[in-house]
Amino acid sequence: MASMKTNEQICAAVEGAFSPLNCVAEIWDYEQKLRFRVSDATNETVLTCPNEVLANLRDDTALTAFLQNVRAEVEDNGYTLNPWLGLG
Repeated sequence: MASMKTNEQICAAVEGAFSPLNCVAEIWDYEQKLRFRVSDATNETVLTCPNEVLANLRDDTALTAFLQNVRAEVEDNGYTLNPWLGLG
């Protein structure tokens, strides 16, 4: 059975998935949603994700798939990301 992530664990996973780019994640809407922004070294926005439902990201499999898809989108836009070791 996959473990269920806390809000803090989800934010940490998201923020760590886009190195060497910067990422800031926050929980909002009465702790029901996640939003985050990925930016480059000059603080130029690379990607924003304004409205993800946390209930859809609680288990390891769903969170990993989500982050892999978003990482691919960032890389498709010409950015090189460090290898991601997945959820720790």
